[in-house]
Amino acid sequence: MTRRTGAGCLRAILTATALLAGANGPTALKAQQTEPTLSPLHIEARSAQTLQAPGRQSLGYDAEVGLAPVRSRPGHFDATAGYISYTRPGGTDRPVLFVFNGGPGAASAYLHMGALGPMRAEVPQDPAAALPSDAPVVENRETLLDIADLVFLDPPGTGFSTIAADADRGFYQSVNGDADAVAQLARAWLAAHGRTAAPIFILGESYGTIRAATMAGTLHAQDPGLRLRGVLLLGQALNMIETSQRPGNVVTYPLALPTLAAIACYQHKRPQPCDPAGSAREAAAFGPAYLDALYRGRALDPAERDRIATRLSELTGIAKGYYLAHDLRISKERFRVELLRGEGRVLGRYDARYTAPRPANAGEVVGGDPFSAVSDLYGKAVFGQLKQLGVADPSHYKVIVPVDGAWTYGEGDSPFNDWPFMAQLEKVMTAEPRLRLFVGSGLYDLTTTVGATDYLFAQSSLPPDRFRSEHYPAGHVAYSDDASWHKLMADLRGFILAGAEH
Repeated sequence: MTRRTGAGCLRAILTATALLAGANGPTALKAQQTEPTLSPLHIEARSAQTLQAPGRQSLGYDAEVGLAPVRSRPGHFDATAGYISYTRPGGTDRPVLFVFNGGPGAASAYLHMGALGPMRAEVPQDPAAALPSDAPVVENRETLLDIADLVFLDPPGTGFSTIAADADRGFYQSVNGDADAVAQLARAWLAAHGRTAAPIFILGESYGTIRAATMAGTLHAQDPGLRLRGVLLLGQALNMIETSQRPGNVVTYPLALPTLAAIACYQHKRPQPCDPAGSAREAAAFGPAYLDALYRGRALDPAERDRIATRLSELTGIAKGYYLAHDLRISKERFRVELLRGEGRVLGRYDARYTAPRPANAGEVVGGDPFSAVSDLYGKAVFGQLKQLGVADPSHYKVIVPVDGAWTYGEGDSPFNDWPFMAQLEKVMTAEPRLRLFVGSGLYDLTTTVGATDYLFAQSSLPPDRFRSEHYPAGHVAYSDDASWHKLMADLRGFILAGAEH
């Protein structure tokens, strides 16, 4: 079908929405200001598809690409948000899985084409292998379509969606506003497809984990009748004060240590043979002694300081002299430079199995990331998929959009600020006793580390039966590794099936 793009499409959708609101007169407008109105959807493309994954029965499903107008305040529709959905017959009780990536400023192309969509891009499995210009796309034999409908969400400004020139960008470029806009889209999709009674699962990756946690609370506040059953986080950033590794926050160094030890083992900088997962456990066990030494600071006895530095060197492959010269600390970013200094290479930030030549001017921070080219393959693959779904001109789809200006994570700007995203999620989980949490972390991820995830749950009030935490022998994008992807998909399947039964 013919599609309109850009500002013209946005104006047409927003004008239609305004006419629908105005047609019912002032009384309807007053109600809209107190109770969110579900927006009509604009269908970009719709088609019937069939999946014939090896070893499985063929699955017929409907694919749909569309947009929904969203607003920054009641009655003020000033943006659109996009979706790509795959649905099968199954009644109102069939689960719905909403999926998005992070950024901020990323469309859902990576999870769509790398892990969960009915078609999947296959990337080379050897981190040292040359990458093709385009990844082959094959039917996804691990699809969850047999147990849940899949709805990939693109926040305002990404994918085919647009933000109006006069929009409230401060709203859309904030944690709460971004989550609110995506919640508006999700509710509009549920209403349009008659699925408001379905068990709902929300899956976010990277920054999308913050969006998922916030969106769960927003959905519950907007419609307490929705059946929220699961929040799934990949590469979680809820305790980002730890993951961002502020230099003066001594907790961050023991939390990063399991990842450093696993990477050192993988890169043969620990005595061989060693096991990366076992190395991570060794490092986690040493964490309390390490934290105590950092806390004591200058008061630490010199002999004890030497002992701590020796053990850190054994775990991470970084010379004891480095630790003694740097107050027993090494940042995740500096570790990227130091571990393979002798080989003249630096580690990947998002997946430390990948390396690149060390720049001559490498300092505390190294620009670029060797893993980015792998992610790009997923981003490129989505255009062919959109064409297959009937979109006449996929070239307007925006995979990644740089944020124009600052992104607001909390209220105000103060050195005393905290961003209690986990606390917000725990609040909605208290209100929704059937809501459960899944977190998946990559062992070689130098951005959102396994230690930070373990610490998240150690500090949480959630009982063990309300959450599940899994580690994968991969990086931030765990599904780029096929073995990790198989395990991840099995884990997601089990989590959704268990949640849908409640």
